[in-house]
Amino acid sequence: MAKILIIDDDFSIVELLTDILTHDGHEVTAANEAVEGMQKARTAKPDLVILDYHMPGMSGAHLYESLRRNQATHQTPVLFMSGEASADDILNEISDPAGASFLAKPIHLQDFRKAIAKLLVSETHPAHPESR
Repeated sequence: MAKILIIDDDFSIVELLTDILTHDGHEVTAANEAVEGMQKARTAKPDLVILDYHMPGMSGAHLYESLRRNQATHQTPVLFMSGEASADDILNEISDPAGASFLAKPIHLQDFRKAIAKLLVSETHPAHPESR
């Protein structure tokens, strides 16, 4: 199905999301910190990035901006997840929220699967296909 990159410093969240996504047929790569996540995003070229907002070293918003500046990931949809920040907090901090979505932790499985499906559909039907 899709290649999905999870970037989250909480190992239990990474394990849970990996189990759910692989069960649903996706290929999953994970990173537990921002620099490693950016490196994996460049090499794996995922169809979707699931990004924790609060991480040591670099916030999810800063990593999102780095993803947007990189040619390999500039249009990759990003699902922010946070148990501390709200969607408004995150979307107000990033320069271009068009490719971003938000889901609060703790996640609800049905909402998670809906968010993934919606973002993957938008990835297969980008608004500006000529720019991909």
